[in-house]
Amino acid sequence: MKVTFGILAHVDAGKTTFSEQILYKEHVIRTLGRVDEKNSCMDHNDIERARGITIFSDMASFSRGDHTYYLIDTPGHTDFSAEMERVLEVIDYGVLVISGTEGIQGHTENIWNLLEHYKIPVFLFINKTDIPLASSERILAEVQERFSNDILDFNNISFENGKEGTFTEDLINNVSERDESLLDQWLEGTLIYDAFKPALVHQIKKRRIFPCFSGSALSGNGIDQFLHAFYCLTETFYQNEASFEGKVFKIRYDDQRERMTYIKVLSGKLRVREPLTEGEKIHQIRIFQGERFHTVSEVSAGDVVAVTGLKSSKAGQRLGGRSEGTVPTLQPALQARVIYPPDIPDRTVLQAFSFLGEEDPALSVTWEETLRQLKVNIMGKIQLEVLEQTVLRRFQIPVSFDQPKVVYKETVIEPAMGYGHFEPLRHYAEVALRIEPGARGEGISFDSLCHVDRLGINYQNLVRTHVFETIHKGVLTGSELTDVKIILIDGLSHIKHTEGGDFRQAVYRAIRQGLMKAKSLLLEPYYSFSISVPDSLTGRVLNDIAKYYGHADTPVQAENRRTVIAGLAPVASFINYGEELMILSGGKGRISLSFSHYGICHNEDEVIALHQYDADGDTVNPSCSVFCQKGTSFVVNWDRAEEYMHTRS
Repeated sequence: MKVTFGILAHVDAGKTTFSEQILYKEHVIRTLGRVDEKNSCMDHNDIERARGITIFSDMASFSRGDHTYYLIDTPGHTDFSAEMERVLEVIDYGVLVISGTEGIQGHTENIWNLLEHYKIPVFLFINKTDIPLASSERILAEVQERFSNDILDFNNISFENGKEGTFTEDLINNVSERDESLLDQWLEGTLIYDAFKPALVHQIKKRRIFPCFSGSALSGNGIDQFLHAFYCLTETFYQNEASFEGKVFKIRYDDQRERMTYIKVLSGKLRVREPLTEGEKIHQIRIFQGERFHTVSEVSAGDVVAVTGLKSSKAGQRLGGRSEGTVPTLQPALQARVIYPPDIPDRTVLQAFSFLGEEDPALSVTWEETLRQLKVNIMGKIQLEVLEQTVLRRFQIPVSFDQPKVVYKETVIEPAMGYGHFEPLRHYAEVALRIEPGARGEGISFDSLCHVDRLGINYQNLVRTHVFETIHKGVLTGSELTDVKIILIDGLSHIKHTEGGDFRQAVYRAIRQGLMKAKSLLLEPYYSFSISVPDSLTGRVLNDIAKYYGHADTPVQAENRRTVIAGLAPVASFINYGEELMILSGGKGRISLSFSHYGICHNEDEVIALHQYDADGDTVNPSCSVFCQKGTSFVVNWDRAEEYMHTRS
């Protein structure tokens, strides 16, 4: 059996220390590292050690008998949560570490929601219970109330290397309620361990029960009990005999600029020198233990490895089988322009950020040729500081960034037809697309209602490719188009003159033409916040939240005469509230901000006026179509293009 599990937590909850304890007890490392002493196994990057936070996901593996376990330590800071989310696509189980003093913090709730989104079974560990102010009972009650009543206390349950364990009556009751056969055995007094344990394992895997433990990662208290239970209550099934399929979850360049593709093998086997993508072979397979690794010639389903030799792989990509990836839930809410010395060539800086963009696709590195500006999308200001240090350390380029701006997006409110025709001399392609509103947060989806008699399946696949291969701009502010369903209604090709690139032009113009006619809507990013202040400041903070167009849940009374206020607020108006709160509370207030979702912009007219975007004048994203008549091509503006089209509406 092979199990991949991720360690997840809000920053400073003790996640990396928890990982260190596991690796120490499993003899992967000889001495316990500490974050504050800058010698932890999993945080080996110079910037991570200097800052005392996890920035990059890192992994280590170990064996227990015939079983192999892959531990992945993930970033806890919200600015690096995109890296954490990519890991969720490959883990079998999540271990959510919660501070026994702080309880549920802003990012803790986001992680819980992501684990639910990806349908990942969860074990919880309440940490730092050796601190006087900590209370595992209080935190357990809090997570049961806020997250799920199915989070159960496992502290008084023992597992001894797979032998019969000691179960509480409360646990037996909870498990039996979900399994009638067990309930009958329990009521009759005939329930035995061999029947109860498989049912418990099944219910954990199906997310019907979430085991919760407590202890101290720093002292090691409670770690052995957690591990015994974890090893007994987890199971996976992978098919080694099936054809190869894998999931890419990370791209990294080592110090020698060797490109590494991190893959979870989902089925089949992976071998060195084996062709994996067109024209590419695997040169080396590496299994990592922190920064150290050893090489193997073959791995099978369930293994998590890094391979070299692949140049076109992308984080989030699926290899073999289904080729589509998933749309990330967490998205950068800010964008910043890169500032660098004028004597450094643009190409040099762009190449450096291209490397970084491969490693973190959420950066969405953009080069605006007309303005000669390089821009990156970011989660927060700490990420910018880390980027400055990273570019200087890895590429010896001093960079800085201007004041980050909010990343807006656009969608449509009602369906609209879009037509695109591209017919310069000896070229021909035409498409008719319907653009419909999609579910919020789902990005762009595609479907086809076009019969193959009208447009061959090869060209329909080209249309699909061109829909997804680029970022389509909206017409209100020139922001990214999202949350729409694009449906191919009709299309035409020419047996002699059509080339692949013709449909690219037709698709781009059709989407743009449809948007010019559609009723569009501006979307802005929202923060999920959690604010903790002395009781005396509760009213003032609630007024501030309303003033900044936020929404607050009912305040919750905490210990030590403090109040916790959670809610949602626009990033644009709330981005600097942390500094304001610090001054207001004299340093006694705490705030946690993390990306929540994109919602309707609270000041659309103001933002549109500020952008001054001229949709008609955007020559890079044309809405017009190109036709040909009597050997001469001519351009028709979007508002008259339908008069010249050949497709059926």
